[in-house]
Amino acid sequence: MKRASGPNVLHDANALEQLHLQLSRRIDALLALRPWQLAPHFHHLVAQVEADFRVEEALMESFDCADRALHREQHARMLAGLHHAAAALDQDNHAPATEALAALRQWLVFHAATQDRHLQRQLQRSTPGPTALS
Repeated sequence: MKRASGPNVLHDANALEQLHLQLSRRIDALLALRPWQLAPHFHHLVAQVEADFRVEEALMESFDCADRALHREQHARMLAGLHHAAAALDQDNHAPATEALAALRQWLVFHAATQDRHLQRQLQRSTPGPTALS
């Protein structure tokens, strides 16, 4: 079975869960910023989310996950909203970015509990030894 590689590779189900926790913390930190401080941090977060989604999608391909099309569609929809908010932020309109961060935070909880749960199961099966899932 081919595996994804690179700096953001998820080697087990716990790594995916940790990735979700780190992203949630980053979102919370960005939501605490003043509007004029947001732009560089928001753009960096969007780039990181894109990279994380690419890793997840590569893993789904390597495991031949049955629901990967739906999973990718959810990623694409969230990224479309983030890109729209980034474009507004570039025009000094901070509200869409703040709203997108709040939406991403809520979406992440749902996405992790549904779509990413399937990927976690695949990772758990492919990882030797016990892996705790919450």
